[in-house]
Amino acid sequence: MPESNQPQELFVYTFHNDLTQEQIADFQALQEKLDSAAKRFDGYLGQELIFEDGESGIHCTARIQFRSLEQCLEWLDSRIRRQLLSEAEASMGYQYRSGIDRKSFEQWISSKSAKNAPTWKINLLVWLALYPSVMLLTIAGQSSLGRLPLPLNMLIGNAITVAVTGWYLVPWLSRIYQPWLEERSQRWQVMGTLSILGFLLLSLALFSQLPAMPWSHS
Repeated sequence: MPESNQPQELFVYTFHNDLTQEQIADFQALQEKLDSAAKRFDGYLGQELIFEDGESGIHCTARIQFRSLEQCLEWLDSRIRRQLLSEAEASMGYQYRSGIDRKSFEQWISSKSAKNAPTWKINLLVWLALYPSVMLLTIAGQSSLGRLPLPLNMLIGNAITVAVTGWYLVPWLSRIYQPWLEERSQRWQVMGTLSILGFLLLSLALFSQLPAMPWSHS
């Protein structure tokens, strides 16, 4: 049979972790538990850990692979994963830290497009999806997430942001801006770029005017 010319979809998500020497053994045990739990989820292809010397200890880059974006997000937002991370925070003082990884979405959007989208365009789309998501979550969570310890606040907040941004906003925006991503015309290049910057500036203006927010000045 002839091989298909369509690229096989693959989603890789990257986490960055700063560790002390004393935390490495417990951290590796945590990753083994996460890997074992993730194997029960559809589409999981494994994880890769890279340890390097950092400014204040050891820096670990962890990459997990799934066959699709949707399958990866199902794992990222799963109850068992949140439980394992919460237990790690309590037992080893591990502070989970992650955000939307631009390269992960660059690969995913490129797999959906007939042409490889330029990196700066991927950055703008993720920025457009991420900024209002984080701001709205900050506003909505003042009386709930805002009362939690910062590590737990970030853990839950990142899970929500990853799910909303990755599952809905980035795929939705990539469909709307597909002609702009594929550079179909000079007109689309100008209009698409200006519209994204315009929406970001409009969001900034709206959020800046909200009263009684943590960033408001008396």
